[in-house]
Formats: sequence, C-alpha cells, structure tokens
Amino acid sequence: MTHQAHHSLSRRTLLRGGASVAAAGAFSAFLAACSSSSSSSSAPAAAGSGSASAAANLGSLSLQLGWIPGAGYAGSFIADSKGYYTRHGVKVSILPGGPSVSGMPLLISNKVQVAISDPETVNAAIKQGGDVKIIAAGYQVNPACIMSLASKPITTPAGLKGKTIGVGAADDAEWAAFLKVNNIAKTDLTTVPASFDPSPLAAGKWDGYLAFLNNEPPQFAAKGIKTAVLRFADFGMPSYNDVYAVTSASLANATTRKQIVAFLAGEIEGWTTAVSNPALGAQLVVSDYGKSEGYTLAGQTLASEATNTMSVSADTKANGLLHMSAAGIKGTINTLALTGDTASADIFDTSVWTEAHALVKAS
Repeated sequence: MTHQAHHSLSRRTLLRGGASVAAAGAFSAFLAACSSSSSSSSAPAAAGSGSASAAANLGSLSLQLGWIPGAGYAGSFIADSKGYYTRHGVKVSILPGGPSVSGMPLLISNKVQVAISDPETVNAAIKQGGDVKIIAAGYQVNPACIMSLASKPITTPAGLKGKTIGVGAADDAEWAAFLKVNNIAKTDLTTVPASFDPSPLAAGKWDGYLAFLNNEPPQFAAKGIKTAVLRFADFGMPSYNDVYAVTSASLANATTRKQIVAFLAGEIEGWTTAVSNPALGAQLVVSDYGKSEGYTLAGQTLASEATNTMSVSADTKANGLLHMSAAGIKGTINTLALTGDTASADIFDTSVWTEAHALVKAS
C-alpha cells in the first residue's frame, strides 16, 4: 500500500497494528472483551442503492483499509466510483486507516465486515482468540524489497555484502529471515536503524533501504531518482499481502456471506479495471478518496503502476485477480515460518473467491 513519506512510524508496525490496540497485551484484552459480539454476525444494514441491477439488495458493509487512502487501494476506489459493488447488490463504505487504526479488533467486534491486512497480523489475531479467515489476496507478491540507487544497484543477496542497509525496527525479523535463507551472515554487512524516511539513501549515507515495492521506489521515481530493487519474493520469501479478512461467523451466516461475496465480486472488477488503467486509480486518489493527503498525480500514477506489478501474477492471469492458489498459500505459510511465526492453511478460505468470481463471470 502507498504511504506518505512524512510519517515517522515504521511502515510494517503500522500495517501490522503495532501502533494501536493490536499490540499483544491490549489486543488480547480487546478480544476477550468482544468475544460475545464476534460469535454472531451483525444484522444487515439498510438496503443498498437503487442503482443495483438485477442483483438483490443485500444491504451494506464496511471495508476497513489498512492505511490512509492511496494508490494501493485503487481497485476499491474504482469499484466504489463505478458502481461495481452496487451492481452486485451491496453498498460498501470504505473507511481509511492510519497510525491509530487497527483493522482486526474492528473486524472481530463487527464494527467492520471486511478488513485489509497482512497474513502476520491476521494470524496473530487468530492466535489471540479471533475467529478470522483470509478470503482473497490483493498483492500476489511479497512487497518487501531492498531499494538501492540505480547508480549503485543491489540486485542479488550476495550484493548486500559490505553494504550499509537501513532497516526499521519492526522489520528486523523479516530482515533476519531474508539474510538467513540466503546464507548471508549479519556480519557480512552493516544494518542501521531506519525510520520511515528513506532520504539517507538518496544522500548516499546508505547503500540500501528495506522498502515496499509500491511505496518508496515510486516516491523516488516521482522526484526523478532512479532506483533498483531486490525483491524478497524472488529470493526465498514469497508471500501474499494486502489480504482481505472476514470473520468465520460472517461466512457462516447466509445473509452476511452473500454481502461479502457481492463485495468481493465488485472488488475483483475494480482491480481488473485498475490493472488495465492505472491512471484512473491515481486520479481518483488525488481528486477524491485521498484528496486531503496532498498527493501528486504523477506520484500516484507511478504508485498505481507499481501496485499493479504486485497484483498480477501467473496465477491471476490464469484464474483471476485476488485469487489464492495452493502454492501461494504454502509460500505464505513458509515465509511466516521463516520469521518464527507458525501458521496453518486453515487461516485461508478460498471458497468465497470462487463464489465471487462466478458472480463476475455471470454479470
């Protein structure tokens, strides 16, 4: 997802809820407090817009974004603006995220019905008592990368040796796992603490920076700074990201399941349009959904293009966007294990995507 450079908190801390009530102790207490509400689905909201076609009016649901509105959510903004959700009979409220917002507690307490998050955060919620499932994957590629300047590119793990790399504290576990899986000793390079600001790389103080593919590289590109990236996904750490999470209770309830399937059908269509027209998503962010964030159209267009490279894979080309394959699920679980996080394939539910894709094909 696409974040603003002026935020000082760690990107991954924010994505994984570390800056809010999702911190281990507070989150566990929250789950205990809301366990009664999480055991039953919320009642359907008011009927959707009359603009829906032949689809039944299924009511409303809320989508909680993982961060502030940006090009990383272009597919959702397109689905909303073009009426893809309402065409399938559901009205969707898109709620912005941020440093004080954590989607998992909101999801588990039924304050929202769908939350965009990452596998680690969802798995942590499940371990702490939340009955949550991942139903689709926006990013088919692990967005983590080492960004370097194109004039001094780092393109292989071996190229890290002797270099100075800026890494945020919240990324330490993944960074250590990446080095280990690629047989790079910590003493082979210098790791320095980094904030969310990658400017020391541009200033030549660092040789590389642990970044997100659709975040810092596009930011640099918008300033005319060319970069190279070493993708974790290409060297032993494949993983889904920007996953869509719902409660098991919602899936077990016939009414709310229909809402979620309809939502996901609209989401698939929105991302299909976003991939074919990255400029449209960027325009919607700058002029509407992320207007208050001070983005530039050039920067958001670059971010949209970068996001699309993570949204499309050989699997999605064969099956459809947001799809989760057995191989992709296995890769995600294996990558979590490398960081010391044990997960099961049971946290994934592929049946909702199958139903949603059938709706798309029938529309």
